[in-house]
Amino acid sequence: MSTQAQSQKGLAAKALLKNDWPLLEIDGLTVLLSPLLSKCDSLTHAFTTRKGGKSSAPLDSFNLGKHWSTDEARIDAINNRKTLCQIFDLNFENLIVPHQVHSRNIAWITEYKDLPETDGAATVDSQFPILLQFADCVPVILFDKATEAVCVVHAGWRGTAAGIAAYAANMMANVLNSDTKDIVAAIGPAIGSCCYPTGLDVKAKLETTVSSNADNFILFQDNTPHPDLKAFNALQLYEAGVLEVDVCSRCTSCQSELFYSHRHDEGKTGRQGALAQVKGRARQ
Repeated sequence: MSTQAQSQKGLAAKALLKNDWPLLEIDGLTVLLSPLLSKCDSLTHAFTTRKGGKSSAPLDSFNLGKHWSTDEARIDAINNRKTLCQIFDLNFENLIVPHQVHSRNIAWITEYKDLPETDGAATVDSQFPILLQFADCVPVILFDKATEAVCVVHAGWRGTAAGIAAYAANMMANVLNSDTKDIVAAIGPAIGSCCYPTGLDVKAKLETTVSSNADNFILFQDNTPHPDLKAFNALQLYEAGVLEVDVCSRCTSCQSELFYSHRHDEGKTGRQGALAQVKGRARQ
């Protein structure tokens, strides 16, 4: 086996690793923190669950999405966002919440603005907390330790097939003239291959996004592929030069009592979030 092949095999093995993140309760809100990102003193981050708010069924109880049709649900979502910002001492008025559409579009934030058709947001400015929403799709938070830039990404299978996580890492490096090796990343709770049957077309598209052999990234049950979206995103990041990726082991569908799951709840569900903000002075 060539040195390159051995290296690719090693990256694929690393990408399959999952870590058991502890649940934390902070002021009545149940969240998860990445152990890797928690080592970064200049970063505030959290992955929320469905526990801790006041949203009514079937959105009970800490829904962050304004996708539901009733005014009550939308007001609850806004209040939950305010609570989240208050608990982590962030400015709700500057909260950046993109309108996600399963694209590869990532916005660089230098001022507060609306973000239509956007599935990632990045900044070095400590004025702007960033929140993206999920109900099975893969949440990714990237932090550049050298430049103190942060990016939050929403990667469903379409975003994963478009390589959005690696695209985010390369964009951060290009904008700030830095290096992807200085980036650390966390992949939060999302649907696992155990609960994610797809078509062969999805399998084929995902496999083209990585150079390494991804045979172990797709399980087959009754001749139906079940891809590991977390592993694909992790491998894309490793192949982009990111050295450390912390992947949460929790499956949102298996643990639907703790997380919102579009598949488990047949679309009638809320949204949890991935939240991040850099600390320090506002930047020009």
